[in-house]
Amino acid sequence: MTQVNLQHIEKPKYLQIREAIRDEIEDGFYQPGSAIPSENELAERFDVTRLTVRNAVDALVAGGLLRRVQGKGVYVMNEHLGESDAVKLAGFRESVRARSAVPSVKVLSKTVRPAGEFFAHLFEIDCNADLLVIKRLNYANDAPLMIEKTYIPIPLFPQIESVDVGVFSLYEAYSMFGHPVVSAVEHLDMVRLGVRDAHLLGVSEGAPVISYECVSYDEDGKAVEYVSAFRRGDLGGYSVSH
Repeated sequence: MTQVNLQHIEKPKYLQIREAIRDEIEDGFYQPGSAIPSENELAERFDVTRLTVRNAVDALVAGGLLRRVQGKGVYVMNEHLGESDAVKLAGFRESVRARSAVPSVKVLSKTVRPAGEFFAHLFEIDCNADLLVIKRLNYANDAPLMIEKTYIPIPLFPQIESVDVGVFSLYEAYSMFGHPVVSAVEHLDMVRLGVRDAHLLGVSEGAPVISYECVSYDEDGKAVEYVSAFRRGDLGGYSVSH
C-alpha cells in the first residue's frame, strides 16, 4: 500500500488516520472479520509514530468498528454485530464463558466443496454451489472439549473466508453479514470414538462421547449452518433451555 501524506494541518494526525481507516472499512477495502495492518505498517504508511497510530486505532476500537485481540492484532467489526434485536443463541465461545471457563479454538482444516443434494436442499442453493467446511478443535481451559465440523453456504456468505475464525466465533461472523442465528434444531446421541478422533480429544479409543448435530437458522428461518461434532462428556454437561 502506498504512503499517505496527511494534508489537513488543522486536524490532529490521529483523527486523519482514524478517518482514513474508517473510510477504507466502509469502502470494503478491509472486510469484516479480517485484520488491519500492524501499527508498524500503518505508521510507515502514514509517516507518523506508532503512538499516533495507536491513538487512531483506539478511537475506532472505542467506537465499535475494530476489535483488538491480544497477541493477534486488530480486527474489523461491522454494524450488524451486536445490534440485532433478535434473541441470539450462544455459540461455543459464549457457552464456555458462561461456565466461567476460557475458550480457545484450533482450526484443523478449511476446505471448499460442492454442496451436493443434501446441503443444496437444506440451504436452498444449487447442488454445485460451494460450501466452506471448517474443522476445528475447541478447548475449554486448554483442555480439548469438542471436534467440530461446520458446513457454511458460501452463496449466503460470499466473504466468509475473510473472517479469522480463530478470533471470531462463527455466530459473530454470521451476524457481521446480516444473518444472526436465532434458533437451532439439535440432535444428540452417544457414540464411541475411533483412534484418530480419540487422540484429538485426549481420550482412549472407544471412549463414549456425545455426538452432536445442529442446524442453525437466521431471523427469516433460513438455514445458515450445519454442524457435526463429537464432544467429551467428562468436562461438563450439556443443557438446553426453551
